[in-house]
Amino acid sequence: MINAIAIALMIYFFVAAARISRAIEREAVIFEEFEQSKILKLLVWLFPIGPLLMLVGTLFVPFLVAFVLSLACNLPGMLVARSCIASFERAGTDRVKSAQDAVTQVFGNAIGGLALSLAVLVIVLGAEMYAASN
Repeated sequence: MINAIAIALMIYFFVAAARISRAIEREAVIFEEFEQSKILKLLVWLFPIGPLLMLVGTLFVPFLVAFVLSLACNLPGMLVARSCIASFERAGTDRVKSAQDAVTQVFGNAIGGLALSLAVLVIVLGAEMYAASN
């Protein structure tokens, strides 16, 4: 069951990354005008790797290493997106609306990826504590 959920989330993050990447490319002029990095269109491709690391990475490395790597897939996108959101909010013009929407999607997906990683951590630690008590 957990594997099916992880696969479904990988697919969701992959589709979201494709959509966001295209949206950022469409708004390239706005990103250049307000001197914002377009690296977000590359960082969103790390989002599908987070669930993959939680699913498959634990076969090769300890769980906590896979957990930290999963967090590392989401944090850069979240930090860069937050910087872009602040810049677009300061712009105060409607021209940035589409670019701001794309960046907000990056931020939301990063938060979702972090929440997923933390949920898996709680489940795994709960299962280990339950197993240790029996």
